[in-house]
Amino acid sequence: MTKPVYCTAPWNGITIRENGDVKTCCEGRTTLMNLNAHSIKDLESSKILISIREKMLNGEPDINCQGCVDRERTTGLATVRQHYNRHYPEIDQLKLQFIDVRWNNTCNLNCMYCNSTFSSTWEERARVLKQERSNPIKNYQDELLEWILQRADHVKEIMLVGGEPMLMKQNYALLAKLPIDCKISIITNMSYKLDQLPCLPDLLKRPPELITWNVSVENIGNKFEYVRNGSSWGQLKENFNFLQQHWPESVTLNMCYNLFSAFDMFETVKEFVGMNVKKFNIFPIHGNSEIDMFKMPMSIRQLASDQLKMTIEWHKNSLHPEDREFYPWVGAETLLNSLTNTTNSKITLEQFNKKINWYDQWSELKFADLWPETYQLIQSKLQ
Repeated sequence: MTKPVYCTAPWNGITIRENGDVKTCCEGRTTLMNLNAHSIKDLESSKILISIREKMLNGEPDINCQGCVDRERTTGLATVRQHYNRHYPEIDQLKLQFIDVRWNNTCNLNCMYCNSTFSSTWEERARVLKQERSNPIKNYQDELLEWILQRADHVKEIMLVGGEPMLMKQNYALLAKLPIDCKISIITNMSYKLDQLPCLPDLLKRPPELITWNVSVENIGNKFEYVRNGSSWGQLKENFNFLQQHWPESVTLNMCYNLFSAFDMFETVKEFVGMNVKKFNIFPIHGNSEIDMFKMPMSIRQLASDQLKMTIEWHKNSLHPEDREFYPWVGAETLLNSLTNTTNSKITLEQFNKKINWYDQWSELKFADLWPETYQLIQSKLQ
């Protein structure tokens, strides 16, 4: 049975968040259940899931889908919905064809703008600082893994997210069992010895075009090590060399746009293009107002806009004209337009200096030494 519906995700997908929340997809706004309180075996009888499906069949998308509805209304695009409908049109039963699984917050880095929700090393810092913490060990993980493995033959696509997904033993079990033609997308900090991963043989035996490496990085050199606290720039470059040997067309840079990256954008993009990276995604930071470019005065945002505009143009010109439509810099034009057209509440110089001092305590390198021009600019422009 195939019937046109707004989206087929409630029949074909599942997203497991770090805290155990189960959703229809990564865009889903409604929690179907939480695995700390319910068994994943009860998912198919979930009243919430049944209600979402019924509304979908009646042509009235649930509030669960509001993100895609709003985005499609304003931009004409709802990529998650369109992806499901194009590739997974069936709506007979829960086939589990697309999985986005985030087992826990296991991570080897203390990225400056991260927190204990997404990083177990931040979890340890929170313990020392006596702050609220989450629990990286989830009682439901073994049952969830077994439940997915029993359905692995149907899985056509999987997204591995963290924490750091390449350090999670559950993902090793999945990579050993998933069909050879399953598409695998990995969002990773790439700060480990890639050539020594236990799951490497299972990755290398798969068609390289079916594996996508989305590497989270937005700086180079010492600045990279400051922002991605606990990382090694040398190790990252070694890993990129390894990626180019085995997955030369499968690497995308995921860049978080903020004060740490805004004025280094050109040199960062140029460095990674030199490593044969052609695909870039960029998105604004959330929840860290002191380094949010959209909280800065217009005079600072204009300078950042000029840097971004120059970088977009350079990246475009670095590509062969016939390749440009295949390697768009996703999110860059949206950020560029927002930098000079958005008015948000501003931060104060006192707030900024307090947060930078807090960041600096975690690193031998200091913000003012690494970004002297940016530091002086902020000191002169903020009130």
